[in-house]
Amino acid sequence: MNRKRFTAMAVTVSAALGCFHMNVCAADTMLEDILETGVLQVATEPYFAPYEFIDSTQEGQEQYQGADMQLARYIADELGVELEIVAMDFSDVLENVAIGEYPLAITGLAWTVERAETYELSDVYYSTDSVNGFLIRAEDADVYTDLDSLAGKTVACQSGTVQETYASEQIEDVNVAAYDSVITAVRALLSGSCDAVAVNDSNGATLAELDENLIMAEAVFEDTTDDTVIACPKGQTELVEKINEILAQVAEEELYEQWWEEAQELSASLNLD
Repeated sequence: MNRKRFTAMAVTVSAALGCFHMNVCAADTMLEDILETGVLQVATEPYFAPYEFIDSTQEGQEQYQGADMQLARYIADELGVELEIVAMDFSDVLENVAIGEYPLAITGLAWTVERAETYELSDVYYSTDSVNGFLIRAEDADVYTDLDSLAGKTVACQSGTVQETYASEQIEDVNVAAYDSVITAVRALLSGSCDAVAVNDSNGATLAELDENLIMAEAVFEDTTDDTVIACPKGQTELVEKINEILAQVAEEELYEQWWEEAQELSASLNLD
């Protein structure tokens, strides 16, 4: 889900549609609408295991698995409504929640200053000092041992992620190639179109386990942390307050850690290509 950075496009959309935000979001009615309609729509980009991924052995809503998807189901149950998971590209998740098309984005979303200015962000529900590094071809294991070894290389990433920012800021003369998903970036790596894929360590390790031609590099980004949050449209304070109440229950019962372990086991058993 990365981690996932607020894109310049989403910033532009939210700024350009500021009046739309005021009309749609400032009324602070989304929680009321969810309870009245009995449906909670959650936007996600389901290619960021173990946060969210597709289990091809399942159909319909059950195909969306991962720790975040279990969280989404728990939230819907606590609200007493039906859950509808809406899958889309990551940039579309950010844009559509910013303009109020969907009430929640649950998609391995990292807290950033830019996002805090554009969305109502929940309390942090998963926080780690996780490593953000690089998925590389196994044959290059001895080549990319530090950030200097990637200078001047082509580093792929998912568009709009924090990894895209890290690569641009921490690697000298890098050529950043942004793709619509991590899976597409990995395909580019395997075809020789890039030298490495910037990824969150958990996501990269999961993908490496599924393909013997891939490995996580020794090289890692510096000073990265992951504080995962849920995004709501700006102005939806009642909704985010209710979400925070539910997240407090999740934290008290240590449910997310349980879902995370289960998601790791399931994602490792699947072909996520």
